Amino acid sequence: MKFLHWTFGLLLAGMLAFAGCGKSEGPAPAGVSVQAIDATKLRPAFEAASPQTKAIVDDVMMSIQGSAFEKALAGSDKLAGLPDLTEAQKKVVADLSAQLKKKLDQ
Repeated sequence: MKFLHWTFGLLLAGMLAFAGCGKSEGPAPAGVSVQAIDATKLRPAFEAASPQTKAIVDDVMMSIQGSAFEKALAGSDKLAGLPDLTEAQKKVVADLSAQLKKKLDQ
């Protein structure tokens, strides 16, 4: 019985010792470009916007977080088409749209 416990203990210790051994993930392959979308300026630009506009901004942000970049681009296009945007808001939306288009072209 003790022999079985010792054998089991040694097997468990061996498995734990080698559990961390393995191939670590290196950098992304040369052909794959990993680019993050910077949407940090979107919400602050629309702080004083109407609730409907804020809902579109929230939808764009959630789409980006969920990697639904086509939906995010459609939302940013919807924002860009709003008639009452300030110049700062137009710039933020244009920058975000350019990032999304670049991401979709990869």
